[in-house]
Amino acid sequence: MRSNRMSRDDFVLLAFFVGMLSFVLVAFAPVADETTFAMRLWAIADSPISIAVVSTFLAAFAGTWGAQLLAERKAERRALLAEIRGTNAALGLVFTISNTYITTKKQHIRALVQDYEAQVAARHAHLAGVDSPFAYRLELQTISPPFSPIDELRQMLREKITPDGRAMILLTPLVQSIHGFADTVTQRNVWIAEVKAMPANSDVLVGAWFFGIPYAPGRIDDRYPNFINALKHQTDDCIAFSILLGQSLVSYGERLTTRYGDGAPRISKASYDNAADLLPDMSLYAAWLKN
Repeated sequence: MRSNRMSRDDFVLLAFFVGMLSFVLVAFAPVADETTFAMRLWAIADSPISIAVVSTFLAAFAGTWGAQLLAERKAERRALLAEIRGTNAALGLVFTISNTYITTKKQHIRALVQDYEAQVAARHAHLAGVDSPFAYRLELQTISPPFSPIDELRQMLREKITPDGRAMILLTPLVQSIHGFADTVTQRNVWIAEVKAMPANSDVLVGAWFFGIPYAPGRIDDRYPNFINALKHQTDDCIAFSILLGQSLVSYGERLTTRYGDGAPRISKASYDNAADLLPDMSLYAAWLKN
């Protein structure tokens, strides 16, 4: 419900129009000659009332304009502050994701891949030297897809803050890598269940499946070597794209703090120094930095 009291802007406009109306009525009243008319205009302009009206109007206008600029400045700083805080929150989610897959690589994937690749190399060396069965070791431990807040991060980047296009470009392969990793882990667990359900005398068949070699003329099941290769690369992709996305958000946040000026919150920066041996070769992802 609107108040009946006059606002400051309403008073300024009323004073201006009253002053101008008085000026017009007095200025254009009938006069005897042009000299009298000119003298009357000068007298009106130089009168205390005219000066007071014009001065009041100019002062009120300047005050209103200044107040509007100040309000806009405060609103802009509030928006910048919210954007900076949102960027820091997004960086926290990105670090959680990268740390999740670094930990998964340390606890499961690195040893799994290294052991498998060593057995593949040992088998080739064995077959090149002697014609006898090769003894292999099955790793039938299942892995659960780790939780990562990728949905929260995606929602934040699309709805809460407005980062540049690079961040949104990097978000897509990160989401794909996380979903791909989960799918590969699930399929490997299914394969393990199939192997465990085989009869006890299925060592030859299981070995063929394990190494992805023919187990009958024209028959081959190479799912397991494909799982290992996928887990190796998907884990590194999850780590690399989260790191690149974090770097992009840091750059964006620092531009925001520069615009904000004094008193801006610091932008969070992740350190991976303690996990250097678990990081992928970032030069393999250099093409993404050119987009």
